[in-house]
Amino acid sequence: MTETNFRVKKYLTLFNINWQNSLQYRFSLVIYIFGYSLYIWVLLYLWSTIYSQGQHVGNYSLSELTTYYLLQLMINSVIFSYVSWDIIDNIKDGYFSNFLIKPLDYYVYWFTVNLSGKLLEAVFVIIAVGFISFVFPGYFSFPAYLTTLIYFLISVILGIILAFEMDFCIGMITFWLTQVRTFKYMLQTIILFFAGAMLPLDLFPAFLIRVSEFLPFRYLVYIPIKIYLGKIDNPWPTYAVLSAWILIFFIISRVLLMRGIKRYEAVGA
Repeated sequence: MTETNFRVKKYLTLFNINWQNSLQYRFSLVIYIFGYSLYIWVLLYLWSTIYSQGQHVGNYSLSELTTYYLLQLMINSVIFSYVSWDIIDNIKDGYFSNFLIKPLDYYVYWFTVNLSGKLLEAVFVIIAVGFISFVFPGYFSFPAYLTTLIYFLISVILGIILAFEMDFCIGMITFWLTQVRTFKYMLQTIILFFAGAMLPLDLFPAFLIRVSEFLPFRYLVYIPIKIYLGKIDNPWPTYAVLSAWILIFFIISRVLLMRGIKRYEAVGA
């Protein structure tokens, strides 16, 4: 067996183990999705009432707006990473030492764990969104072209990578800060806000729209949904910028990990 095959098999085994572990929490996941589905139903009622009175929200039709929030439900579960909570505990409690003696790349380890968990969540969320769109067919828009759906899936995959890298970087800060959880809560709120997870970004004031254009967060929620709704005709320039952010955060992740290990070993010594 070659070295490459051995590495691939090692992380595939890790993927399978974490998948099995995640299945143990499927009831909690169902409860979470059920609760969020109720939230979506409330939104459907709210938007329906507003539009039935002849009012509009931005340049969105009723089906586009409800589609935005249904996809936002899916993206919140599939794209956003929360491995930093485990990384913070690992480092603070000293379990990080175990990884230093294992033949595992810490970055690839958490990427594999995150990916296996996200795929399981994706299965449950797609079922929930499919059920809601089936019960309320007039509230959900489907892409006019297959290529639009493919462009959307590409943006989601790239978003998963970028969200993981940003979350990994937050976890790495634990090497230098003791109150990382407070920082994490604050940053998470900012990310959700400028990602368009609370409100479509084009409904923001002009100043905040301008600020969001200089941040990477819009590529996690707002841009994939805009692609899905067919409001971005040519997504390739968007992919280019997104790929650049992925490269930047990959480099930052590796540098933080390398410097963090040196600091951890120095403090331990």
